[in-house]
Amino acid sequence: MSNLIKENRKSLKDISKEDLEKYRNYLTEDKDCAVCGGKSDRLWARCGSFKAVQCSLCGFIWINPSLSQEGLEKYYADYIGMRFKDEEKTKQRKIQYGIDKDFIEAFITKGKVLDVGCSGGFFLDVLGPDFKKHGIEVDPAAVEYARRSYPFGRDIKHCRLENAPFPSESFDLIIMRGVIEHLPDLHSALSKAESLLKPGGYYYIAATPNAGSFCAGIYREKWNLFHPIRHLSYFDLNTTRKMMLKYGLKFLDKEFPYLETPYADLLKDHLEMLDAFLARKKGSFRKIGRSRAFWGNIMNLIFRKEN
Repeated sequence: MSNLIKENRKSLKDISKEDLEKYRNYLTEDKDCAVCGGKSDRLWARCGSFKAVQCSLCGFIWINPSLSQEGLEKYYADYIGMRFKDEEKTKQRKIQYGIDKDFIEAFITKGKVLDVGCSGGFFLDVLGPDFKKHGIEVDPAAVEYARRSYPFGRDIKHCRLENAPFPSESFDLIIMRGVIEHLPDLHSALSKAESLLKPGGYYYIAATPNAGSFCAGIYREKWNLFHPIRHLSYFDLNTTRKMMLKYGLKFLDKEFPYLETPYADLLKDHLEMLDAFLARKKGSFRKIGRSRAFWGNIMNLIFRKEN
């Protein structure tokens, strides 16, 4: 076994300290494919009592069954506290915010913006000063942090998207950064988002796991972006575009950040991917730990609401 595999198995052990099995009593009934409505699926990955399935028709991947709303609320209690415990990742996120900001600001640099699942307001803070900034967040501790920390904090609301108290067609830009994969009811959330967006307004999905990546296909349940409670839906470019067409959202552009991100280590990432690829072919994949960053793992996508 290479030193890289040994090093990565240590990181897997650290991640595995999280006891996901204590939430298994909150698992809900099976669901059909949210993208195409297909009722036929196949197992894609398994993690203890949790499993991810892939639609046999369109390829969409989702956790099925997944946690109920009660189970999700228990898991996400003080989510912002979990984020702050990892200082290195907090620093890396700040760099990534700048990359994601530059992509969206190539399309829009002013107007009224809503950041859905804005956490403590961190991404809103890096957006340009000509935006009128609003956010919604389900974690009360994160909302309180935003209200204490930023001038726009008074415009951060503690609610779910479906209950957001804004008039229709209020926003020029709606952002879901690292959010869409967390949503337990995709159709209700996206329907609400579409109703809040002005005609011609932009919808920005950022920092979203790309299940169509080479890394995801090799690693599956050991993919560093696989988490059966935090990430309920696993889109690729095609399934995302199909989903958004249901809500009149036209695809404009994409990027798959990797080399420019603070997570990339070109040599280690590629050597470890080679180890994993060979181990999968030889039937010795159990020796492999969680994946590292890699090409195509993350996607940023921009859509526009048709007039």
